[in-house]
Amino acid sequence: MITIRTILCPVDFSPAAARQVDLASQLCLKFNARLVLHHNLTALAVGAAVGWMWAADHRPLSEEAVRRNLDDLAKSRTAIDVETRITQGPSSAAVLAVSEAVAADLVVLSTHSTAPDDHNSITELVLGAGERSVLALHDAGGDHHALCFDQSLDHRQVTLVPANLTDNSRAAVNFAFELAQTLPLEIHLLHLVRNHQVLAGAEEQLQALVPADCAGYSSVHVRVGDPAEGIVKWANDLSAECVIMGEHTHGSLRRWFSRDTSRAVLHAAPCPVWYVPGQRAA
Repeated sequence: MITIRTILCPVDFSPAAARQVDLASQLCLKFNARLVLHHNLTALAVGAAVGWMWAADHRPLSEEAVRRNLDDLAKSRTAIDVETRITQGPSSAAVLAVSEAVAADLVVLSTHSTAPDDHNSITELVLGAGERSVLALHDAGGDHHALCFDQSLDHRQVTLVPANLTDNSRAAVNFAFELAQTLPLEIHLLHLVRNHQVLAGAEEQLQALVPADCAGYSSVHVRVGDPAEGIVKWANDLSAECVIMGEHTHGSLRRWFSRDTSRAVLHAAPCPVWYVPGQRAA
């Protein structure tokens, strides 16, 4: 069973941050976890902030204003344990440092749907350097199918889980099915191959990954196609509310999905993307 004790939520007080904090709070209620609200005071150059929801004309708040805003956010979450953190310095390093200091099991971030080639998003940097799960939401209008776990939810959330049938992808697959024990998820396993010659037997292998007690809310799909394009297409076709992907980290952004695939899904997916740390390369 998955244990989530602490959820870190870096916020910048933009309109998108409200949804980010709402989702993090819902997860805290489901897992009886504490919420850590974090704001970094350092102003970022135009473009460098892409991936953490800062507008290009963002003006940094004073420390007093930040404390007031964080306190207001914390006080509005009466049903969960909330603490606040304020840092100064490079934003990606600050997020990583706080995640380590509070022993975060999950980091909930907001990211833009597109990013200029000459700037890495903070979300990507956190993914590349960290060992914790990261749930990446998109800015306003970027998530066409919003993930939600409030008490009024009356259906399972459609969740796409890409799987490449290697040991490194099992972490995400196992995580998704374990997560479905606590959260109402409808799991769709997707295996994409580049040519028809390797289709034989793939569906049986994929079906073997489905636990017997999850069969009632799980489906498997094996198709020919490019991984990045295929994942985004299937997320759209299924009206997925979440994509769960595995991470295989060794240094900066080395994964069982290539950097380009992971980046493409991060920025093009029509829904939040939950990245799961997998095995670390030797």
